[in-house]
Amino acid sequence: MLTKSDLKYGNNIPEWLKDEYSYWEKVVSDKNFPCHFGTIAEKKGDLRYFYIENHDLSPLPNVLREFLKLSRENEHNKHALVVFVQPEIPEQSFDYYENYFWNILKYLHENDEKEWNANIPTDPDDPLWEFCFDGEPIFVSANMPAYKHRITRNMGKSLILIFQPRRIFADITPKAIDLIRSKVESIENLPIHPDLGRYGDESNREWKQYIITDDNNPRKGVCPFHPKS
Repeated sequence: MLTKSDLKYGNNIPEWLKDEYSYWEKVVSDKNFPCHFGTIAEKKGDLRYFYIENHDLSPLPNVLREFLKLSRENEHNKHALVVFVQPEIPEQSFDYYENYFWNILKYLHENDEKEWNANIPTDPDDPLWEFCFDGEPIFVSANMPAYKHRITRNMGKSLILIFQPRRIFADITPKAIDLIRSKVESIENLPIHPDLGRYGDESNREWKQYIITDDNNPRKGVCPFHPKS
């Protein structure tokens, strides 16, 4: 697990990761970035980072456990874990990155040492469902270069996964979320995506918000992720 200082000044950091983080920092720190919570977290150093290179997922479960321990011990900070995947050459399709994303979550689930959180449904079609790891409900969102219209979700050449413990949203009001979405709407010149809802609302499905479509069509079908029995 890395800090912003590690990425900027550390040794043995891959060049591609330095480049991707530099772009990330520039975008997230910009005054026009729609999520001011993310801007604050980046500037305060509350974000933690990791990377996937050569498709090797094996270090990720322990890194996520380490991150969740840090987050629990500092519950008043809005920590998030940002995971950069080594860029594909050439750039791949939307479906490729989407499958990669879900395969990462499946791998984490298969290597989870704890039982699924008993307070969270295992059925992704339940409005109270959330991805769980190490007993912790986590909202996971994706950014990727294949977003050509939903440009606020294109943060460089990498597939990027952002892991946010659900509890950090407890004091974020619906008004604040609506403001963020309104800013996104203005930047992208597209209506707010129909799959973006509020956790717990009967019509909301969290998994659909992890990777929204690149247009304004609601996602069809079933969730690719199924918890082990």
